[in-house]
Amino acid sequence: MRTRLPLSHLLSHVLPDLNSQLVRTVSSVGLLGLTGSDSRRFLHGQTTQHFTSTPAGQLRRSCAVTATGRLVALLDVLVEKDGAQVVVLAGDDLALQQSFDRHLFPADQVTLLPLAQMQQVSLLGKTATALLAAQGIMVQPSGVDWCPIQWGEGEGQAVLLRGTEFGDMVPGWRLLVPHELPLPPWLQTCPQLSAPQRELLRLQQGLPKAPGELNGAFNPFELGLAPAVALNKGCYLGQEVLARLMTYDGVKQQLRFWQSPTALENLPHGPKSEVIQGEDGTRAGVVTSRTALGTGSVGLAVVRRAWLEATNLKLGDAPLSLSLPAAAQFSCSP
Repeated sequence: MRTRLPLSHLLSHVLPDLNSQLVRTVSSVGLLGLTGSDSRRFLHGQTTQHFTSTPAGQLRRSCAVTATGRLVALLDVLVEKDGAQVVVLAGDDLALQQSFDRHLFPADQVTLLPLAQMQQVSLLGKTATALLAAQGIMVQPSGVDWCPIQWGEGEGQAVLLRGTEFGDMVPGWRLLVPHELPLPPWLQTCPQLSAPQRELLRLQQGLPKAPGELNGAFNPFELGLAPAVALNKGCYLGQEVLARLMTYDGVKQQLRFWQSPTALENLPHGPKSEVIQGEDGTRAGVVTSRTALGTGSVGLAVVRRAWLEATNLKLGDAPLSLSLPAAAQFSCSP
């Protein structure tokens, strides 16, 4: 099995040392609220995660999939006693809201709240807890993954979440802040990753994004999202297909992180420029994302089972080396 490159190996020349320094990322995400006694049961049937017995205060990563098991949105769900807040990390948040609305029955004790756009501020680094404590923001005890916090001098509420959108391999905390509320000076003075740096971190962790990985072509197991899928929770949208994939070892390809010494501008462009080939010219997979790294390039690819252990693959004339994305988890290993 291929190894995972440690965070420092890839990003040491573009990111601070997250063991001793702190940086932030800022993005816009959709927040879809549900209230009512049937909210968790509804999400249990419309997404891939187990929610009916999940205690309030927990945060669960989940997926919205089609009836054929293809990923349409990556979600973080904040579980409440009689409701939930759904953070749409990747995917069309408005389309997800409309899909939820179509699947609601009159008898369902569920109310969909208006879709809100929030600032998602991730504090990346092991010193994030100390910074929050210095501002009087107390982190929650073990077992409580999120909580509302007062923002500013009576300006409104934000939400504090344990962990970052990049997964457990990247230490830190996350804040969901309404767009109309300004970031305080202590956050503004924290160095912010540039857009290229944030994209590089996404690629190294293996988080899906539209249109490359999130385009209706791949299922959660192919994209390394196995922990976001509960296989023992009963019927839900896409459940039959996903269960069959696991039962019959039907996952035929997996997500990989790739590196190449070839500059981004020298990679193939145009029709079929995403096709990866083996040394014998056989189609081995497809590139889904690409970006520059120094004088070379890196990205994500979905690679066919027969080529997962190959040492040399090619994109046109450009050599590619593969490794496991740091956050990817696969429930079966071809």
